[in-house]
Formats: sequence, C-alpha cells, structure tokens
Amino acid sequence: MTSTSADVVAEHLAGIPGVDLFLGVFAGAGDSLAQVNVDDRQLTVPALGNSWPMIGDRVRLLRVGKATIMLGSVQQRATVGRVTAPGSPRCTVEYPAGSGVTQLMGYPKGATPEVGDVVLISWDGEAGGTVTAIVTAAGGQDGPVPEPPTPPKQTDFQYVFTMSDSGSFRDGGWWTNQVYASPSNQSAYFPGSGKIADTIPDDATIDSVAIWLPVNRDTGNRPRIGTHSYQTKPGGPPTISNLTELGTQSGWVQLPTSYGDLLKTGEQSGIGFDGAGFAIFAGTQQDGQAGALDIAWHL
Repeated sequence: MTSTSADVVAEHLAGIPGVDLFLGVFAGAGDSLAQVNVDDRQLTVPALGNSWPMIGDRVRLLRVGKATIMLGSVQQRATVGRVTAPGSPRCTVEYPAGSGVTQLMGYPKGATPEVGDVVLISWDGEAGGTVTAIVTAAGGQDGPVPEPPTPPKQTDFQYVFTMSDSGSFRDGGWWTNQVYASPSNQSAYFPGSGKIADTIPDDATIDSVAIWLPVNRDTGNRPRIGTHSYQTKPGGPPTISNLTELGTQSGWVQLPTSYGDLLKTGEQSGIGFDGAGFAIFAGTQQDGQAGALDIAWHL
C-alpha cells in the first residue's frame, strides 16, 4: 500500500519525544546518580550541576521521551549568612542576614568565626549547610556589617504539561488514540499523574491556560470542550464537565482561566470533549504535544 503525504507527516510527528516537567523528593545519591522519590516509586537518574540538594528537598525533574534528568532543588537557600554565635566545631549562622533564621554550621579547619562575620554557605551534601569561607570579618571595618542583598523571589511561572495518553470512547470501549469531538464519542487527553496539581500551588493566581490541538479533520459544528477528573482512561465513557464551546480549534487554543483553578487543586485532571460538533484531533501517539496544557500563573 502506497503511503500518502499525510501518512509520512504522521510518521515523522510520532517520532518527536514528549517533554514533561514534574516534581519529586531527593532521597540521596550514589555512583554520581540522584535517587528521587516520585509518588510511590524511586527513580535513579542523572543530575545537572555539580552539587546535590539536601535529602528531603523537593526537586524538579525533566523527562524528554524516555530519558529523565534531575534539574535541581525547588528550594532557594541563601549562600551568604552572618555569624550570630561562635562555637566549636560549629557556629550559629543567620541566613540570610536579618532573616531571623539560624542554623548550626561547621566551618573550615583553622577558621575562627566571630559574631558579625559575613560567611559563604554551601548546601552541598547531607551536612545541611556548611561555612566555606569568612568573607568579611566583624572587626575589619568601621560601622555595622552591611546586609547582603536578598535574591529576588520568583513570582511568575509558566509550564507546559504534556499528556501521556488520549482516546475516544464509543460503543462501550476505547477504540482509537485520536480525539473525536462528535455526537457518538466521548474523548479526552490524560496527564498520567497529578503533575499539574503537584506543580501549581493552590493559592496561585492563574493568568492563562492554552491547549495544543493539532486538527486532523474539521467539518462540523463547534465542539464543546471541558474538564475531567481522570489521570488515566477510565473503564467507561469519561464525564466532561464545565463545558464551553470551542471557537478557534487549531494550534494553541485559549481556554478559560477557571480551568486552571480546577486543575491546580486536583479537583479536575485534564481536558476532553463531550460529543458535540464534529472534529478529529491528533492523539498522543501521532503528536507527542497533542493536548499539552500551557499554564501561566503568579504568586
């Protein structure tokens, strides 16, 4: 059978790996690999950078196709502090200076930290914070020790959440990976995990929500799109709620920000179509980005 140009395009699109950004909990390191707990399983993955998070830190992971790497810790810890009490072999350090947050930290052999010293802090390894150098001695200058600047806190975020599966339900079963918006089908894209709710805080303000919809066919009335509560395909037809008529339905399509409010709390999990109109959208097997949700929010 001769392949059509559409078949060739679909074959090339199927080879594009999916991209997924999600969170885990750092559990340790061995043989230069990070051990990260994600839900009820532990992953052993390579890590970017030359330092390890602290055990128990929440970390970001990036999956491209079948490969996963750890990007680093979600927590931002000050790398500059000030000595508030001497001691041996550890001194008390406030980090950042003026914050009121203190911790006992070890320091280099031969150093003699004094109250007011400004110090550099390393969070590498399991020690939980170690002074690596005294950069300003309390007695080395006139007047009070200047407060080191506090790094700005990130407040605006935007992530693209890819889907792990998709499909259409008809005549008692899931019959295709494509997503049919038609009177005889209920269809949806599925994230595969609670990664959206795990990433976006409940108190975040949603700025925008868009979905990537590659159209294979568009010949009928406007489909109705909505939200559903399934991480993976249910045994029966999916229930689609919070319906709205889809206007433009090709490429990145804007959705109500209220969908983001439902997804961030885990009340809803993904996006689907309830059976109105007639259109056929690519599934995840044809396009690795099909159904992906681009969500922007601020704290």
